[in-house]
Amino acid sequence: MRLQYTCFRSTVTFRFVQSSLPIRLFLLVLIAVCTAHPVWSQDIKAQLDQAAALRHKGAFTEARNIYESVLHNLQGRPISHELGETLIGLSKIANAEGHYELAVAKGREAAEVYRKLGNNDGEARARNDAGVAFMNSGKYPEAAQELGSALRLNGQTGNAQAAISILNDLGSVYYYQSKYSESSAAYDEAMQRLERSQGESWARHWRQFTLLNIGALHQKLGNYQRALDVNKELEQSPEGFTQGELGHLYANLGVLYRRLGDPQKALDEYRKAQQAYLRKHDADGEIGVLKNTGIVLALDIGRFQDALRTFSSARALAEKAGDRREGMQSLLYRAETLYRMGRLQEAKTQFDAALAEASELGTVEEQWKALYALGQIAERLGEPALAETRYRDAISRIESMRSKIQLSRLKSGFLADKRDVYDRMIRLLLARNDTAAAFEYMERSRARVFQDSFHSGKVMSGEITLSSIQAHLDASTALIEFWVGPDAIAAIWITRDSSGIAQHQTSPAEMKAMIGNVEGFPENPGENWQADFQRLNALIPSELAPLRDDRYTHILIVPDSFLSLVPFELMAASAGQPLIEKHDVTYLPSAVLVSSGVFPQRGRFNFPWQRQLIAFGDPRVIAGSGAPLVLSDSRDVLPGSSEEIQQIARMSQGRSRVFVGDADRKQDFFDETRSGTFLLHVSTHAVADMDNPERSRLLFSPDKPGQPGNYLFLKELYDLDLHGVSLTTLSACDTERGHLTPGEGVQAFSRAILAAGSRSVVTTLWRVPDQPTADFMKQFYFFLLKKHKPKAEALRLAKLEFLHSGTALSHPRYWAAFVLNGEGAEPVPEFIPWQAMLIPIPVLALGVLGFLRLRKAKPRK
Repeated sequence: MRLQYTCFRSTVTFRFVQSSLPIRLFLLVLIAVCTAHPVWSQDIKAQLDQAAALRHKGAFTEARNIYESVLHNLQGRPISHELGETLIGLSKIANAEGHYELAVAKGREAAEVYRKLGNNDGEARARNDAGVAFMNSGKYPEAAQELGSALRLNGQTGNAQAAISILNDLGSVYYYQSKYSESSAAYDEAMQRLERSQGESWARHWRQFTLLNIGALHQKLGNYQRALDVNKELEQSPEGFTQGELGHLYANLGVLYRRLGDPQKALDEYRKAQQAYLRKHDADGEIGVLKNTGIVLALDIGRFQDALRTFSSARALAEKAGDRREGMQSLLYRAETLYRMGRLQEAKTQFDAALAEASELGTVEEQWKALYALGQIAERLGEPALAETRYRDAISRIESMRSKIQLSRLKSGFLADKRDVYDRMIRLLLARNDTAAAFEYMERSRARVFQDSFHSGKVMSGEITLSSIQAHLDASTALIEFWVGPDAIAAIWITRDSSGIAQHQTSPAEMKAMIGNVEGFPENPGENWQADFQRLNALIPSELAPLRDDRYTHILIVPDSFLSLVPFELMAASAGQPLIEKHDVTYLPSAVLVSSGVFPQRGRFNFPWQRQLIAFGDPRVIAGSGAPLVLSDSRDVLPGSSEEIQQIARMSQGRSRVFVGDADRKQDFFDETRSGTFLLHVSTHAVADMDNPERSRLLFSPDKPGQPGNYLFLKELYDLDLHGVSLTTLSACDTERGHLTPGEGVQAFSRAILAAGSRSVVTTLWRVPDQPTADFMKQFYFFLLKKHKPKAEALRLAKLEFLHSGTALSHPRYWAAFVLNGEGAEPVPEFIPWQAMLIPIPVLALGVLGFLRLRKAKPRK
């Protein structure tokens, strides 16, 4: 008898009958194992297919049970493709359920299995899953590393669909890191691969997905027209969209049309969204669209009665669906509409009802809104004490809610719609001349993300109070903190032993003229600039005692609103002279910087082999090219930039690293700043976006020849570690300008650099010409490095050199733009020059030589 069977692709033939008993027993066991393997393998595959189907339907518990059962059965067996798929399935479920650490662990475990199997495609998918889990948990550098590995592995497989998926995930990671150039590049590469895969069945879905990401990126950056174009392209080919996805698309188009100032088209899109949600029986989506419709009707068109009916419909639908929060929000919107109609008592009744429902539900956002509205109604009804109580309560709720927000990118806009509450409170406190309380609320209303960075570092204790600031001021320093209200400008001045309030009431026309004047710098001041600034000076409160007293040589300014664009050095001081003649000026985003310990001091003296300066500048400007992400910028070359940097480097007595021309690359900037330095100097083109801080950026040279210039966006600066940097200088246009965010202030480059840890930063209030800027910087660094003057004093002396030059450069347009933010009372750390280090050598040699001669000349006994 002959028995033939297949085991692991090997064919074996034995004479079964003639074999001995032990051999026959062994062969029987081997036959059982080998013939069972295909059946076992098919069973595992069926279970994995069933688990995947359940996972796609959202039945995670059932799917996980199957995966864990399979995993148990695979224990003790050799690694296999089935093991990798099981681990990937568990990683995806953990990710969907928010268990991100587990998802990462399972994804990496699967990647290791596939690596050992030599399966690049499987390893790429596993690393992609781990990267997505890292992204969802907010660990963006780790996510970028995993996804980058997945993309490199994918390059060896040629799997186009997987590559497009990875590129979209990588673009999203860059998006969350505010690396918008890199995000745009990833999405663009995904689109290019899609163009080469048009015939594939999956291409349409991934094109829609990638376009949604591109549209979201443009919307984030305020490129609303581009975002609208992308969404309209999606609207033209809605195949494959569910009714719910169509509802989201139409609702997003409504938001974009409203952003672009077309409320009627916004209403049209909201109606289409409402119909899509109605067909899907999606009550939540329909309620949301009704609320947006009511907001447009009330705020943009002024159709209050239609808005009331719309909010009533939303509340009725919410009550029918059993959604108490949506119903409460609709009631709150109805009350706000009644308030805008002047029906105060009806509005008060509905705000009280909304407050009661919000308190019962524990929704703090709606609680403070109702309390703020009730405070406004109390003021209009002549009850200031009740109004103050309501405002205090509203602010307490706001800050209890804010303290729970962990991510600074969410906190940055948190007070944007809440600053009005603080302003109402501050105005009441100023009216009764309560200096300490008014200062406290002024500080609580501004630069809170910036302040939190110092509180989290545990360098401070307690709240910033007037007395705590006084304790850290010396006899020659005064702090002035401004507040700009709708019809007044006020300031609180503080010295070591006194304080006071100064106010100036303004009409709307005066305020508008003043804002226009300030925003027009430097063109507005004519040749007789002193007279122009005298008119501006008349609108600043006149009772600011420190500005009239020559004892206070150091003035610290905490500006507010558009006053952030005013060069206070030019304001009139004693004897009608500009402040700059006898006072140096330093600007602060918040009085928190006055507190001791905020900027830890480093050693004063350093050795010449230590690094002192890192400088970047003279970026290569490619004519007619621009980054695809941003609007094309017309940029000229900067011939003075390289010369400026080289001269500053020659004045340095420590080591210098200079990156100019082709070497002026963004990645090198990140790499070098990690190594640490005392002075960081960047001479380039800058764009300060007054509408959207996400678009403010610095220009660097292309990474490779023929590519467009690279941009470093404002929010990327927050991720730097500049602790140990004594001074950062941005020798570029408009770097102290930016979008004004209520509750945070002007989103300028100085804010980001100070938050990253630099002790101080020099920026510009307006556009500055190339060669005069280079000349000014040389003068500034001469006083800073050669004369060892404190930073604020060095800047003041450089400005006076220009002011008293007797040339065209004496006009403020050439020098008043440069302002110092942060710490200005100390000089930068000094370096012992090589000459001083070498002088002792010949002196020592002469001493030794003299000693030897004396010893030789001494007679013997």
